[in-house]
Amino acid sequence: MAPRPYFYTAALSLLAAAVTLAACSDNMGTPAPALTADLKLVHADASTGPVDLEVGGTTVIQGLAYGQASPITRVPGGTQHIVLKSGTTIVATLDGSISETTLNSLLLSSTGAQFAAVVTPDTGAVATDRANIRLINVVGPNTEDPNVLDVKVTAPAPDTVMTLGVDTRISRYNTLMYFDPGEFTFKFQPEGVATVLTQVTFTVAAGQTKDVVLERAAGGTYTASVVIEQ
Repeated sequence: MAPRPYFYTAALSLLAAAVTLAACSDNMGTPAPALTADLKLVHADASTGPVDLEVGGTTVIQGLAYGQASPITRVPGGTQHIVLKSGTTIVATLDGSISETTLNSLLLSSTGAQFAAVVTPDTGAVATDRANIRLINVVGPNTEDPNVLDVKVTAPAPDTVMTLGVDTRISRYNTLMYFDPGEFTFKFQPEGVATVLTQVTFTVAAGQTKDVVLERAAGGTYTASVVIEQ
């Protein structure tokens, strides 16, 4: 038999290689989605134990306890199905778009799970010699007045007392504020009124970061809790 031409043998080799690659691709399955977005989970629901977070069917955060905020975690961006579980119990599900250009702050509270509508970028990193505090607002089902509150912050000297404003109709993840370490009290009052709707007192050590989470219940009452950032 006459020898096969070289180009014929080479063609058979390329075809065999292509078949092998296709089979390997089928065995490996669909490639995992790229991790293209930043997400932080804030657990402020006292009635729920440690939670796991799934994004697009993949667990990205495990065992986050109440009163904790996760580190910034890389997750798939774009439209995703999001599931929060405590053990085998599904706590909440969301179908939404995860931004690939800004931090996504997912807030779990007694009213459910929601993404912060506004995320204010931090003006700087955590200060190791200061108390780092963040104010987070969770939007509840009740939107009756008062919706605009004064936040009276009592801080260690020299800051003493300062006043912030918050619109409770907008879920917001605010930038870090820096103080001297010590004890703090946050009082939430209707704008221009002395009545205290809720307040919380806590301490922050140097280099520590804590979030004050404001939440409104269906009945219109406000509560404030403190979450430690990792």
